Amino acid sequence: MKRLERLFAIVWKEWLQVFRDPSALLVAFVLPAVMLFLFGYGLSLDATDVRIGAALEDSSPLARSFYNSLDASKYFSANYYSSRSEAELALRNGEIRAVVVVPNDFSQKVGRGETGTIQILTDGGETNLSLIAENYLTAAFAKWRRAQLYETGSATKSSGVVLETKTLYNTAQISRNSLTPGSMGMILAMIGTLLTCMVVAREWERGTMEATLATSVGRFELFFGKLIPYFLLGLVAALYSALMTRYLFHVPFRGSLLAFIYASSAFLLVATSQGLLISSICRDQNLASQIALLSSFLPNYILSGVIFEIDAMPQILQIITYVFPARYYVVCLQTIFMAGDIWPLLNRQIGCIAIIGAIFFVAAIAKTPRRL
Repeated sequence: MKRLERLFAIVWKEWLQVFRDPSALLVAFVLPAVMLFLFGYGLSLDATDVRIGAALEDSSPLARSFYNSLDASKYFSANYYSSRSEAELALRNGEIRAVVVVPNDFSQKVGRGETGTIQILTDGGETNLSLIAENYLTAAFAKWRRAQLYETGSATKSSGVVLETKTLYNTAQISRNSLTPGSMGMILAMIGTLLTCMVVAREWERGTMEATLATSVGRFELFFGKLIPYFLLGLVAALYSALMTRYLFHVPFRGSLLAFIYASSAFLLVATSQGLLISSICRDQNLASQIALLSSFLPNYILSGVIFEIDAMPQILQIITYVFPARYYVVCLQTIFMAGDIWPLLNRQIGCIAIIGAIFFVAAIAKTPRRL
C-alpha cells in the first residue's frame, strides 16, 4: 500500500511538472500537429497547375487546337509565347517549367503528308518535376490525338504529328544532379542555425555572460563578435560541400565560384542570425537546440522544393514556403550547378533571401543582451 501511495505521489508530481513546463506541452501537442500538417499537405509527388510555355510559331488551326487542349487542362497553366527563344528565356529564368514548341513549318508538313513535330523542352535541373511535366504533356498529346480522331472521324491529320522531348541542363535526367545541390540548402540551414543557437545560451548557463556584460562591450560588438566566426565556419562548410558534390558525386558545376559564394553568404547570414536570435531568447542549450532543429531542418526539408514539388502543395502552404529562405537558396544552387550563372534569376532569389535575412538580423541585434 505504501508503495502505491509513493507511486501515485510521484505520478502526481510529474503531472504537475508537465503542466508547469511549456516545452513538454509543446512537444506533446504542438509538435505532432505541426508535423502532421507539414507531412500531410507537403509530402506529395504529384503536381497540378504546372507552369508551361507554348511557343506557337505556327498559328494554324491544328496547332491552336493542341494549345487549347493544354490550356483547358487542370494540370497546366499555359502561357503563350510568340517565339521559341522567348519561351526558352522564360524557362531559364524559372518563370515556367516546360516549353511546348510548334515550329513555323508544322502545318505545311502535315498538309503535304509529311511528319510534323511538336517539341517539348523540360528543365532537367528539377528532375522530378521534369519527369512529371514530360509525362503530363505526353498524356495530353495522346488525348489530343484521340480527340482529333473523334472530331474528324479520320486520323489523317493527327497521325502525321509526332512528339519529340528534350531535357535541358540534365539530359540524362539523373536525380542526383538536382537532389544533391538542393540538399546542401537543408544542410547549411541546420549547420548555420545549430552553430550559433547555443552560443548565448551556453554563456548564460556557465555564468560568463554576466562577466561579458560587465565590460564596455556594446550590443553590436557582442553580436558581430559572435556571428563572424560561425559565419566563416559555415562558409568553409559550404565550400567543401560543393567540392564533394562536384568531385565525389560528379555533379556538373556550370556556374562560377563567385555566384556560389554570393548566394551561400546571403543564406548563411540568415541561418546564423536565426541561431543567434534563438540563443538570445532561450537561455537553455537543450531548448535552443530543439527549437533550432524544429525551425530549420524540418520546414526546409519539406517546404524548400528539393524533394516535394511546391506547385503540388495547397495554396496556403505555397504561401508559407515564401517565408523560408531555403526555398530561394535551393533554386540558386540548382541553377549554379546545372545551368550556370543566370544572374536575373539568381539576383531575384538572393534578393528574397536578403529581405528575410534583414528581418532576422534586426531581431537578433534587438534581442542581444546589453545589460544584466
